[in-house]
Amino acid sequence: MICNNCGLNNNDENKFCTNCGVKLEKATVSCNMCGADNDSSNTYCVSCGAKIKAAVQQGELRPKKNKRNPSKTIKGKHRSNNYNIEKRLNFKPLIITIGVFVASLAIYTIIDKNINKDNLYKPANFEIKSGNPAVEAKVYEIASKFVCSCGTCGEESLELCTCPRAAEERQFIREYVEKNANSSDIIMALANKYGYLKSEYAKSYNVDKSRVWNTTEIKYPSSPAKGINASAQSATFADINNIYSAFNCPCGQCGIDELKDCNCNHPNGATEVKKFIRDRIAENKYSVDQIIELVDKRYGGKKI
Repeated sequence: MICNNCGLNNNDENKFCTNCGVKLEKATVSCNMCGADNDSSNTYCVSCGAKIKAAVQQGELRPKKNKRNPSKTIKGKHRSNNYNIEKRLNFKPLIITIGVFVASLAIYTIIDKNINKDNLYKPANFEIKSGNPAVEAKVYEIASKFVCSCGTCGEESLELCTCPRAAEERQFIREYVEKNANSSDIIMALANKYGYLKSEYAKSYNVDKSRVWNTTEIKYPSSPAKGINASAQSATFADINNIYSAFNCPCGQCGIDELKDCNCNHPNGATEVKKFIRDRIAENKYSVDQIIELVDKRYGGKKI
């Protein structure tokens, strides 16, 4: 007997289907021609003799239907009832990560807006060159009258030096040139801010003599400095600690008072000042007092 539910052909004595457990009842098939009911095992209608096409062939199992969507059969294993919940939970780490990122970005934006950036030291270590060849030619012409003031690159000519301080100074010149400022005004502004105007150009511009590099014609007062017992003879490297001891570090950024104890690389810092002192001693023409006054005029920081 064929099961009306799953289509399994069971033994005639069975009361329930051995496949699906549904109670077995004798199946009938309606004739497509006359509509008479026939046994499902009949091939031809007992009423009109027309051939009957059975709804289910013997031994053929009907596929199980999807209860949620009867038009679709279930393939493979049934998914658990918690499938959708588990699927949603898989997105939880991603959602948390995105939330943390957005919150961090918002906090950074708030903090960044509240920082007084004018109080931060930001050395200009890059140049924004002009697309105008005439501007660049004038920049390098003016730069050739100066020596790089960083104190660490060997006092190379400003138009040739590649250190960050040289780039900063050339950018300073470039900004004035682009404003069509007079060359003399630019040279004076650069000398007053950075110094190191070459001595051969010192006479042509009204620049403070302390801002001139390696001049041999400037006369400096030779009155003794307080606390320093110096002779009128040229200073030697044996006097270097006495000269260092006359100053605090003039950079104003490192928080170290004594120049002799500091080795900072800030602009106008200990490294630059000490190099300036060593160079003046190496020239063998300045006394201790004169070097102290040179340093004080150029950098400041002399102890009171």
